[in-house]
Amino acid sequence: MSEPVRPPVRTFKPRRRPLSTERAALMDRLTPMWCVDEVGEGFDPVAVFGREAPLVIDIGIGFGDTLTTMAANEPDVDVVGCDVHTPGIASTLARIETMGLDNVRLLHGDALGFLDRVRPESLSGIRIYFPDPWPKARHRQRRMASERNVDRFVALLAPGGFVHIATDIDDYAAQALRVCDGHPDLTGGVIDRPDWRPVTRYERKGLAAGRTATDLFYRRS
Repeated sequence: MSEPVRPPVRTFKPRRRPLSTERAALMDRLTPMWCVDEVGEGFDPVAVFGREAPLVIDIGIGFGDTLTTMAANEPDVDVVGCDVHTPGIASTLARIETMGLDNVRLLHGDALGFLDRVRPESLSGIRIYFPDPWPKARHRQRRMASERNVDRFVALLAPGGFVHIATDIDDYAAQALRVCDGHPDLTGGVIDRPDWRPVTRYERKGLAAGRTATDLFYRRS
């Protein structure tokens, strides 16, 4: 008898909140222009963005403040921002339109599902800023910075490509450090907080609560 197919480990907590009529209309209007599908054929960034450029995947974009600010500061880099939070996607779509950004696309869905569409060794970087901490011990396998996920990330990075993780949960930072230090194809570690990473909304809340962010930056050798 074959073993039952196990569902994928979920790395996020679904957060559902209805949109206002105005935001729902904005989603309907802008989603076809700026959003990509979670499942489908192999992702072709040249077809999507209309050019050849470094491609970064940003996992867990919140309300898009950091994503869009960095995209505006790095116009030569294309970014796919991923999140399951509908109000956050709506907010980011509004920012994309207001700021006139053409180097950003959004995934309204599970980033790990979308990564199945990405070609090996095709990414310039993966950003994971303040991911869901999953604080309970029995949920540690759900963390984005797991050995299984980091293995997937590294396989998708081009040589020299980066993984940048930021968290204000000390235990999470320790786990990410252990996992990334233990990967044979990654070199790097904890870095000083870079001035080019904008302060996120979540980070502000952590600072107000007395927490301090840790940034980990690695490159594929």
